[in-house]
Amino acid sequence: MASIIWFGLGILLVFLEFLIGDLSMLMVAGGALAAAGVSLADTPLWVDIAVFAVTSIGLIGLVRPMLRRKKFTLVDSDSVESNPRQLAGRTASVEEAIDGDAGMIRIAGELWTARALVPGMSFSPGDRVMVVSIDGNTAVVDKEV
Repeated sequence: MASIIWFGLGILLVFLEFLIGDLSMLMVAGGALAAAGVSLADTPLWVDIAVFAVTSIGLIGLVRPMLRRKKFTLVDSDSVESNPRQLAGRTASVEEAIDGDAGMIRIAGELWTARALVPGMSFSPGDRVMVVSIDGNTAVVDKEV
């Protein structure tokens, strides 16, 4: 019965890793799965806990740093979806007029709210603009160079 609980904990931790994405829960899940394997031999609970602790600490201390140096993550931190700062410097097409501090642009295939870098500057639909920065969920744009 204990092995089923350890296995379930391991699976739960793998799912949590998909939410966090920094490999820590994956290492702890490895410890839980190691404890599940040891538990199949009908060992005392303290042995299961010791295997869980030693394996988790070992994986976090040895394997995780190596994987992070190789830039291995379950979440692609360089993608536009998870790192909008990479949009700065790209050109975009104005979809909805930008006058004052409101408008819409299409960049990388997605619609973004936008405002002009210089207050009072306006852009018409179809104009090409350059994204200067991202301020929250709003792209700050200027005329294309």
